[in-house]
Amino acid sequence: MFPGESDQVGRARHIVEALFAGTGREDDAGLIVSELATNALVHTRSGKAGGWFGVEVRLPYDGPAYLGVYDLGGSGCPWFGRHQADDEPGMGGRGLAIVRELAMDVSRIGNPATGYTVWVYLDLTAKDAGLAGVATG
Repeated sequence: MFPGESDQVGRARHIVEALFAGTGREDDAGLIVSELATNALVHTRSGKAGGWFGVEVRLPYDGPAYLGVYDLGGSGCPWFGRHQADDEPGMGGRGLAIVRELAMDVSRIGNPATGYTVWVYLDLTAKDAGLAGVATG
């Protein structure tokens, strides 16, 4: 669990990168957690006074890794739809699209009242997957 403050996103990212060290996907795992934690702070009660977000990691001996970020809910719901070419967001709005490109699977569980866990499965055998062709700036 991390306090709902923006500096904690980097802290969560560094911890996850350390856990994934040697897998070849440490940067991807860190980026995923960073994007999901940022969304939790910006779009849910996690970013309000007294808020917090949680990070869950499972690194199996075989099979994909699991990353989940829990938020405190709010009025919205995480959306994973693709933007149309003429509906491309300006500033921001690309975080979940980047997460979707990096992950094998991405989804959510929960509701606005109790919070959501947005989770991904990350293929540890795809060490060169990265962000090939995905603009991040």
